[in-house]
Amino acid sequence: MDQPKLTARRDGPGPGVDAGGILLVLVTIIVFILPALIYFPPMLPSKTEALLQTHSPIGRDPRRDRDRDGNRPAQVRSLCVYPVKSCKGIEVSRSKVMPAGLQFDRLYTFAQLKSPFPVSLDTPESEKSQHAWEFITQRHFPLLATLEVDVYVPDLAKTRGHGDASGDAFIVVRFPWVDGGFLGALRWLVAKLGRGWRAMPEKEILLPASFPSPEEVQQCGYSYEELRVWRDTPTALNMEAELPRELRLYLGVSNRLGIFRIDPARLRNVYRCAPTEVDAGYQPVIGFQDAVSSFSLSPTHALGLD
Repeated sequence: MDQPKLTARRDGPGPGVDAGGILLVLVTIIVFILPALIYFPPMLPSKTEALLQTHSPIGRDPRRDRDRDGNRPAQVRSLCVYPVKSCKGIEVSRSKVMPAGLQFDRLYTFAQLKSPFPVSLDTPESEKSQHAWEFITQRHFPLLATLEVDVYVPDLAKTRGHGDASGDAFIVVRFPWVDGGFLGALRWLVAKLGRGWRAMPEKEILLPASFPSPEEVQQCGYSYEELRVWRDTPTALNMEAELPRELRLYLGVSNRLGIFRIDPARLRNVYRCAPTEVDAGYQPVIGFQDAVSSFSLSPTHALGLD
């Protein structure tokens, strides 16, 4: 007697899908989608990518080999500028010497709005409510050392054909930041695919290297305020409107955070470690550098910690 034949029953029409087919589909998606994400990330261009269309960054290539021959006469081995005080510097091969120091050096400094503390019981209320801006350094907030800074200057080779290309230089400040939600996860993935596994998504701050015009000051909501820098209290331009909220959280600043631009018309006079006006014929001036002459640098000034 013939045994009945057993046949597989499908609930619907069409061929069945097994694990191998699902794996093949996933591999196909990864092979085609990942390269597209790398070359065409689904994100708006960053400030740096926009600047690279018409500008080029200053600074030397850190990958090049340096001559270590110690038999040569004394020479400058490294020349650095720090556009934002206490943040990462930029090694350059040459620099213009301006009245206040090297070009692009210490144009900006971060500051926090502080109230007088501690106060005694007999301190008048008018003094208790007084607030003053005070600059901050890596001594106060060590994470300033992790802020990347680049200066982009116009590149004539790139500006050809860009009639509206700006002739101004710009400063870009970057810090690592991961947003929450789907958009944050997408930026995290794009950073890993585009810049390597160790890369992290970043936020950027765009600042002008030149001093803003009166029209720009009014339009952008900037304000002139007194700022305490060591023993000096210069009047500088507060441009805190350019700072994202995330930067204050990243640095761990609980007070109000601002960023000040030194006014070229209101530079600080240097009397310590500098010749007098009687001897030199003029009084040396600086921006947000420490009050030392260019020929008598302190260790913190040389390391960019000031």
